[in-house]
Amino acid sequence: MRYGVAIPQANIFAEPGAVRAIGRAAEELGFDSVWVSDHIIVPEGSSYIPETMYEPLALLAWLAAETRHVVIGTSVLIAPYRNPVFTAKFLSTVDHLSEGRLVVGVGAGWLKEEFDALGVPFDERGPRTDEALRVFRNLWGTETSSFEGRWTRYSRMRMFPKGSPNRRGTIPILVGGNGAPSIRRAAELGDGWHPINLGLEEFREGVARYRSACERLGRQPGPVVLRHMPGGRTRPSGERWPFTGAPDQVAADIRAYAAAGLDELMLSTFSRSVGEYIAELRRFAREVMPRV
Repeated sequence: MRYGVAIPQANIFAEPGAVRAIGRAAEELGFDSVWVSDHIIVPEGSSYIPETMYEPLALLAWLAAETRHVVIGTSVLIAPYRNPVFTAKFLSTVDHLSEGRLVVGVGAGWLKEEFDALGVPFDERGPRTDEALRVFRNLWGTETSSFEGRWTRYSRMRMFPKGSPNRRGTIPILVGGNGAPSIRRAAELGDGWHPINLGLEEFREGVARYRSACERLGRQPGPVVLRHMPGGRTRPSGERWPFTGAPDQVAADIRAYAAAGLDELMLSTFSRSVGEYIAELRRFAREVMPRV
């Protein structure tokens, strides 16, 4: 089992020292990956989305320099928000600078007001995401690149670096989202599936759908990375939420999800300070990981 950490990049944590401390602590404690999220501009008075939040591409590049061996990823980058050619170049540069440590989680997005502010039609977010992933594949996987899409076109163009020379193949893409379109996109265009806040039975059913879609398309299923946010939309099992309680209970949950197809669990907490966040990570590393 692999373990990831969602880097808190908003509100009181949107400060260089906080992000540096948590990123380095995750690395030193033996976590496998650190992940950043994506919002650019949000409605006033939103109770869920923070108004103060680091932009993920900038933060990715900064984390690449502040860490040494941990995987760095996006959970998730909203593909339609940015020009896909620019995004492909930015991501391949980060992968090159980090010596092949990048994993790109992508999603289609859901906040209509944010799409409106960015001038991107909300109803086109699904097809635009599909096309962006095809552009990424094309630019990362060909020496001289040509592409003819609905929104993106180029002919015999050159873009380097393609990513780190240390990795085999191109930069891996995980497709985020729990619904049928996301599972289809993961099977068709991704290298893995990245759901969020699923109870065990929902998770097991989702993995089965993902693997079945891969089989229909003649593709090998990739890793499944589950993001768990405490108190989110995860359905409780009995009186206890998944991945909560005593260390033995959390470890038992992880083993059950692993049996259902989980490859990596990404954690975040309700901690209210850097010290509290790191303490939660330390407890998990010392008390839960050895029991799994």
